[in-house]
Amino acid sequence: MNFAMQKIVAVIVLALVCLVQPALAAPGDPLTWRDSTWDYRSEDPGDTVRELSVAKSVGVASTVLIAYGAAYWLVFHKGWWDEQGNHFHFENDFDYALNLDKFGHFAAGVILGESFYEAYHWAGISEFQSYLYAGLSAMATHIAIDVKDGYSPEWGFSIFDVLSGTLGGFLPMAERYIPVFKYVDLKWSYWINTKAYYRQSDTGIFTDDYCNQTFWASFKPYRLLPASVRAYYPSWLAIAAGLSIDEGVFIKNYEGTPHREVYIALDYDLEAFRPQSRMARTFVKYLNYFKLPAPTIQVYPEFHWYLLYPIKF
Repeated sequence: MNFAMQKIVAVIVLALVCLVQPALAAPGDPLTWRDSTWDYRSEDPGDTVRELSVAKSVGVASTVLIAYGAAYWLVFHKGWWDEQGNHFHFENDFDYALNLDKFGHFAAGVILGESFYEAYHWAGISEFQSYLYAGLSAMATHIAIDVKDGYSPEWGFSIFDVLSGTLGGFLPMAERYIPVFKYVDLKWSYWINTKAYYRQSDTGIFTDDYCNQTFWASFKPYRLLPASVRAYYPSWLAIAAGLSIDEGVFIKNYEGTPHREVYIALDYDLEAFRPQSRMARTFVKYLNYFKLPAPTIQVYPEFHWYLLYPIKF
């Protein structure tokens, strides 16, 4: 991306922030969805008894099969799966991508868990069971993928990859029933700042481009503050800590030592919108898993300042 285009992107993002801020709920608004004293993720309260729809269940099953088929042809078909395989074997790849790939499996499990939950709940299954089955479905998906990897000539079945994806699949359930998760969000950001991964990869699947990915824990100070202080702090402003790796991980004969990178950034708690419709809440729920560009400082191993990280300019 050239300098002029980067400036245009920066101006657009800042303009959106300026437009969005007035629309956020003020601290004095009535308690609504996901407020600091509201049950976290309690978008479907009191629905323990629901009527299961056979037609919707068939629709969910069909959609899952189509989605898995599309994922194979669009993603995994590009990898080793069309090549000659090997005997089944296990492999714990602790040295790959400085273990950042485990965060990637976790993030994939989160999206699977949320998607399965929405599908099961829409089909008429109760809230608790939808969360439970969603986590189990995410686990089954990761097991299936790693069983296939177990026959790969280069990879293998990784127990820790499956464990990471399973934990991610159960995160939506934890966010609903464990109170501490109303104070922190787990997020992901991606921007191609270096082509190091793509220069050494034959497949070029962006999910493996870990040197351009950052995984975040976003904390919500507003919800931690006493009620008397909240009036002076923007309810939408969060503070995030991020972890990434440098491009040296994917450069052969790299002169330096590949290392992890740690970031501290401002963040936006999109739940401060407090949307009331079910559709709006679902949209915000998904969008809030993505860390949007914001002022950021890199604190390890060197100090850098970025206006709209993950865009580096």
